[in-house]
Amino acid sequence: MVAAAEHRSLDDLNFRAQGRLSEVSGRRAVIHLHRRGLIGGLGLAGLAGPAILRAQELPPLRPATVFQTEGPFYPYDDKPTDQDADLVRITGQDAHALGQITHLTGVVRGQFGEPLGGALVEVWQCDSGGRYIHRDDPHTTVARDSGFQGYGKTLADRDGAFRFRTIKPVAYSAPTPIGEIRRAPHIHVAVSTLGVRRLTTQLYVAGEPLNDQDLILAHMATADQREGVIRPYAPGTGDEAGALAAHYDLVVGI
Repeated sequence: MVAAAEHRSLDDLNFRAQGRLSEVSGRRAVIHLHRRGLIGGLGLAGLAGPAILRAQELPPLRPATVFQTEGPFYPYDDKPTDQDADLVRITGQDAHALGQITHLTGVVRGQFGEPLGGALVEVWQCDSGGRYIHRDDPHTTVARDSGFQGYGKTLADRDGAFRFRTIKPVAYSAPTPIGEIRRAPHIHVAVSTLGVRRLTTQLYVAGEPLNDQDLILAHMATADQREGVIRPYAPGTGDEAGALAAHYDLVVGI
C-alpha cells in the first residue's frame, strides 16, 4: 500500500511538473511572438500561455527559404564606399556597370506571413566578367568592372518589400578542394533583423542550363526549395528601356 501511494504521489508530481513546463513553454511562445510583432497582428493578445500553442489558433507556417552558403566572397573587409541599392552606378562616377540592367525586387516575410519591415537586405555578386569585389578573388587576369558596385544593401519597407538595381548575374568558374567548378549565374542575398543574420541564400535565373549542373544548388536544395530561389528574368515594365525584372519572396525561419 505504501509503495502504491508513493507511486501515485510521484505520478501526481510528474503531472503537475509537466503542466508547469507547458505553462512556461506557452509563456515563452507568447514572449517570442510579442518580440516578432505577431500577437497584435494575429488578434491573439488575450490568449493564455498554453492556449497559444494550439495549432488551430495560428496560421499555417510557410516553408522557410532554403539556406545556401555565403561563399568565399562576401566583402567583409572589401565593401565599397558606395553601398546603396543601385549597383549599376557608383556615386561620383560617370561610368555605368557593364551587363544587362535588372530590377531585383522581393518581399521579406516570417513563416506566419508577417512582413519583416525594417529588415536589412544585402546582395553581392560578381561583375559581368566574373569578378567579385574581394581581395581573394582568383580571377586576377581579368580586369574588374570599375563601374559595378558589387555589393549593396537596403532596408525593407513596412510591407517587407525591397528593391535593387543591378545586373543579370553571369556564370563564372570557381576553385574548390575538388577542382574548379562552373557556377550557375546567381546573386547572393542575406537578411538580418535586430542586428542578427537570419537568412543567407543564393538567387538563380530560371532557364539557365547550368542550374542542373551547379553543385551548390543541387546539394543544398530540394525540388520545392529550388523553386523559391530560381525565378524568371523577364523584360521589365518600368521606364528603363531594355531592363529586366526579377522577383523573389524570401521567408525567414522562426
